[in-house]
Amino acid sequence: MLRDGRLLVLAFSVFAVLTGFFLASVAEHQQVQQEKQAVGATAKEQWDTQGVKNPHAAAHFGIYVFKPDSPLAAVDPGLRQYTGQTLWLEPHKRNGARFSPAADQGLASRFGQASAGFVLYALLPLLVIALAFNAVTQEREQGTLRMLHSLGVSATKLLLGKFIGLLLAFVAVLMPAMAVAIVILYQNFDLAGDDILRLFTLSGTFFIYYAVFAALAMSTSIHFKSSRLALFTLLAFWSGSVLIAPRLGAAAAEMMVPTPGATAFWAGIKKDIQQGLDNDGDHDAREALFKAQVLKQYGVARVEDLPVGYAALNRNFNDGYSERVHALHFDRLRDAFERQGRFIHIASLLGPSIAMRSVSMTLSGMDLAHQRHFEDAAEHYRHYFIGLTDDWDRERSHGTERGAQGHDTDWGSVMAFSYAPPSVGFALHHALAELLVLLAWLVAALTWLLFSAKRLKP
Repeated sequence: MLRDGRLLVLAFSVFAVLTGFFLASVAEHQQVQQEKQAVGATAKEQWDTQGVKNPHAAAHFGIYVFKPDSPLAAVDPGLRQYTGQTLWLEPHKRNGARFSPAADQGLASRFGQASAGFVLYALLPLLVIALAFNAVTQEREQGTLRMLHSLGVSATKLLLGKFIGLLLAFVAVLMPAMAVAIVILYQNFDLAGDDILRLFTLSGTFFIYYAVFAALAMSTSIHFKSSRLALFTLLAFWSGSVLIAPRLGAAAAEMMVPTPGATAFWAGIKKDIQQGLDNDGDHDAREALFKAQVLKQYGVARVEDLPVGYAALNRNFNDGYSERVHALHFDRLRDAFERQGRFIHIASLLGPSIAMRSVSMTLSGMDLAHQRHFEDAAEHYRHYFIGLTDDWDRERSHGTERGAQGHDTDWGSVMAFSYAPPSVGFALHHALAELLVLLAWLVAALTWLLFSAKRLKP
């Protein structure tokens, strides 16, 4: 392999392409993070300096929160282009993430993102194929395979030696680019221990992925007498795995697990809030029952005689029910997305690329599971600061009065949103199915390689 001129050419090509894409990804990641931090600081300052106003009016000013992306997002940005950059937290309503970068990009972005992850999962398998497609056919075409056979060389040892040699050569090709990538990550980001574990786990998973292509390429080379036919077959497999399978899987998932459109989704939430869930009664019936309970609790006959603000009490009650309805609909929608993801695995029968892509996004913290974890944390924070403003409104007014006021000291006392990303264990748990698919492909590819070796004929 080291004497093969192709290896040197491909090594320089891989180094240039992977390093270039990685530098572009790092620059984009840094820009996105800086923008989030700057806008987040401005939004918090605006919240803290609202001036004198009613606490509930202050709550309607809202707070923007941003998901801090993992440093590994520079390797694989995953779904960042489509999941939205921020959440706006406001009373009465749970919002989805908004301002996705894809909505603001121009025509050039439709031809693909400058992502190192794309090079790793889509292009590097072509390098493996280029190095291995004629591993056996070339020996057969040159007559050296017959000579080896006449010397009594074991076909299994010969193929395993070629397989290990190919993987070692491939690692040698990747090492310079990987070393540069690690140095760039250390220089530009604060890598925590969890980030390092994710990086090593991701590297090991990619090695398994490439080993699958190497074993399949070797096996294919055994079964064809012509290098040209072997190469054509392997390129067809690569196309099916990298290009065709994701589209077929997505189409099948959408047919098997349909999801509501935005209009139907929000209409369902509005309907359930108005009409009630199960036997809870409609909105007016729930309010009447709540009013009776409040009057009984405080021992008064009229709302006007309450020692606290009834508007804040009633609003807090309605918001509690609204939160329950929102949580139900959001969980249903996100569960449907997860079921769609499981259906996409069916297309993994065409190749391991779907599983590898999913593992890469998950370990980089840029998949739907990590987005859901962030949105749940943001929703918990929304409950906190909306509840705080309702408390101020309730305690600073009486009966039907609406004269409660808050000041900058109140707004500044609201704790800033702080998000702690989940650990690598969370990522491995959510990537378990994809990891099993990759291991299944590895076992199948190695089994076919060993079986093919026993049937090798000069």
